[in-house]
Amino acid sequence: MIVEKCNGLSVQILPVLEDNYIFLIEDLRTGALAVVDPTEASPVLDVLEGRRVDLILNTHHHWDHVLGNTEIKRKTGARVIGPAAEVDDIPGIDRGVIGGDTVALGEHIALVIDVPGNTSGHIAFWFKEAGLLFSGDTIFHLGCGRVQEAMPAQMWTSIDKIRSLPPETLIYSSHEYAADNARFALTIEPDNADLLKQIALIEDKRQAGMPTVPSTLATELAANPFLRVDRASIRSRLGCMESANWEVFAKLRRMKDAFRELKNL
Repeated sequence: MIVEKCNGLSVQILPVLEDNYIFLIEDLRTGALAVVDPTEASPVLDVLEGRRVDLILNTHHHWDHVLGNTEIKRKTGARVIGPAAEVDDIPGIDRGVIGGDTVALGEHIALVIDVPGNTSGHIAFWFKEAGLLFSGDTIFHLGCGRVQEAMPAQMWTSIDKIRSLPPETLIYSSHEYAADNARFALTIEPDNADLLKQIALIEDKRQAGMPTVPSTLATELAANPFLRVDRASIRSRLGCMESANWEVFAKLRRMKDAFRELKNL
């Protein structure tokens, strides 16, 4: 369990299953607690030791982000908040939200951002004042989520929204995919000095048993190819100099999917 403090909030990172992360957010002044994307209930309940949970925040409906909802809600009284477009698939949901809505955690406010792509109703929670973004399966360190329930153009629009946030924003993504993402990114920009620096940091962190989450948006803008599809270096490598950004993104995502399949042969 890793605990980080940032501008009045603390974030505990709970690794579960093979590569999932559950996040516990606490308002340090009021003690208000939220759980983000609980894959399982028991790791959360073990850490809380009987404490009340105010909110469960679900970024999307995939089972490995919502399976702990019901038990945590039953034992702590938490209210479940998730995407309005996916209420039928989220157990225990009390409130469906859309982009532009806000969620209060103690004295902190999270803005809901619509980020469809991995799922059709995917959302992210941005604690603007604290500078934290909980991105679910939209953006990962050096990568992005698969496009499963939307079109590539929609996913690119979602990523572009995140690109516009302050560069110092800390991005808490829900999976530990950094090492695999780095291997793919290196095939796209082998001479990117920022990427090479991140690869070394990832190796050090993983060898020490540490998560690579969070990363900063500034880091992703410098080293994550999926946020850099407007760069000439990437467009030239993909043969897409005249293509729209979403078209370059779509090709890059297809290449990543093929890279995954090749690795698993």
